[in-house]
Amino acid sequence: MASITLDVYHTQSHTARPLSFPVLATGFENWLGDGYYFWQDYQFSIWWGKTHKCGTSNKSRQFIVYRATLIFDSEEFIDTVFNEEDYYQFCKNIEKFAKAYQKNLGRKPSLQEFNSFIEHHHVWDEIKVIRFQDLPESDYHVEVLGFYYKKRIQLRVNDPKIISTFAVHKTFACL
Repeated sequence: MASITLDVYHTQSHTARPLSFPVLATGFENWLGDGYYFWQDYQFSIWWGKTHKCGTSNKSRQFIVYRATLIFDSEEFIDTVFNEEDYYQFCKNIEKFAKAYQKNLGRKPSLQEFNSFIEHHHVWDEIKVIRFQDLPESDYHVEVLGFYYKKRIQLRVNDPKIISTFAVHKTFACL
């Protein structure tokens, strides 16, 4: 059983006192359900702050990027980004669920319905970390216009005990 250590980033609106622990994201609209969400790349943590933490409800007009260290065993990890076997197994299981759902209800499931199923059937209870990615939505993150070569990688942590460090990395002004 190999141990994995990852340095990651968590972005939140500015608070009077810095957080001492990441915020638990809850709700079936989250990509992978309830969990502690982190960015693998610092660049995307800043983008998230600018695009999702600087709304009109943010009275301080600031956001904070925190740096965290995750330590966990490889058996407690699904890596859909860099591990080909994990990726194909992940896709296979999602599509198996979706096809059964379509067969029974005659329509594709929503993300909320998928996450509800995952939670109620305890599908990922033994998995402490899932690494997942999508692609940037615009040219903001790439140096070649229209060529989205960078992966926007997030990690969803299911077990808070693997978060070994968590501290303010940098505070930014909302512009």
